[in-house]
Amino acid sequence: MSIIEQWPARLTAEQVAQKLGCTVEGVYVLTRRRLLRPLGKPPPNGTKYYANKYVERLANDESWLSRMSDALVQYKWEKNHVKAKKNGIQ
Repeated sequence: MSIIEQWPARLTAEQVAQKLGCTVEGVYVLTRRRLLRPLGKPPPNGTKYYANKYVERLANDESWLSRMSDALVQYKWEKNHVKAKKNGIQ
């Protein structure tokens, strides 16, 4: 007998990260870059929730996953570039 994992209709950033195979920081990056839409109109510093069916659809879309990966790599590169500039490394 197998256990079927039940996900709620509304997911937190942690649950979205688990479904998409990225970090929670990655979920926030994707949200800021408008690749991931939260439910409703949460304030910038408020808790954001995401629709389970929406996240599931994105997780099965190969072209979206490619855009997601590119966005996360670009974010990491920009973050490291700023850090290197700050430390005087070019």
